[in-house]
Amino acid sequence: MRQGKQLADSAGRLGATNNEMEMTAFLESLKKLEQLGLTQQPLLFVLNYQYVIKSVSDTKEGPAWMKRWKKRDWKTANGKPVANQELWQDIDRDLAKFDSSKLKFAWLRSTVSDAGSDFVHSLLIKRMDE
Repeated sequence: MRQGKQLADSAGRLGATNNEMEMTAFLESLKKLEQLGLTQQPLLFVLNYQYVIKSVSDTKEGPAWMKRWKKRDWKTANGKPVANQELWQDIDRDLAKFDSSKLKFAWLRSTVSDAGSDFVHSLLIKRMDE
């Protein structure tokens, strides 16, 4: 929300995995925040998917997975290429435009009902009905 405006979008791609869509949603959020000039502002990303959170931010469990992938030339610990590598590289490039010290991430269980998750769910249902 900025200056009393709420911004929302939803999209999909037939055949996309849940991982790809969660990553795409995060990437599109970064792009929109950059367009709005918010790259140096404190931001809280509330996601119901830990895969993205653990990939881009340090957690209690350890450093961001993306840091390790980059050190290994975008390979996993077992030497295989990172799935959705190009999408992760796009996220990495856009995330670098933000002040990382001002970014916070929180996980909201998808089974928890609150105004935010209910709103997102309604966008999903609307998009699926199209």
